Amino acid sequence: MLDIHITEFYNDTGRIFNRLYSQFPRQITLWVDEISGPDQPDEYGMHSDRYMATYATILWLQQEGLIRFDDIDKHDAFNHCCLTLEGFRLLSGIAELAQENERPIDLIRLALKSQSSNQMEVVVAYILTSHRKTT
Repeated sequence: MLDIHITEFYNDTGRIFNRLYSQFPRQITLWVDEISGPDQPDEYGMHSDRYMATYATILWLQQEGLIRFDDIDKHDAFNHCCLTLEGFRLLSGIAELAQENERPIDLIRLALKSQSSNQMEVVVAYILTSHRKTT
């Protein structure tokens, strides 16, 4: 059975990391639809499952101590969002995670460029597993 929601989680996480790393240490507004893609709320104003999965990914990354934000604008944006020191260390390779002189953020960017979900899954799983070892 294919767990498409896990594939989407890895892809979302990679996009979030890339966006925040490219602005580090600046705090930015992270819009959910910039990560999930366009969303059309239904007649009751409810967002799609895909959109809400991205929203939940951002919350999870914050709960795990990899990103931080000051507040949430409805379900649309996370204000003053930034990598934590731990997130920065993991992505930049400072936590001694990089092999062969490739920083994890460079591997994420290669996966984004190639549009390979499999490559993104390997890279993000590696980063998250390494995070668990350092905490």
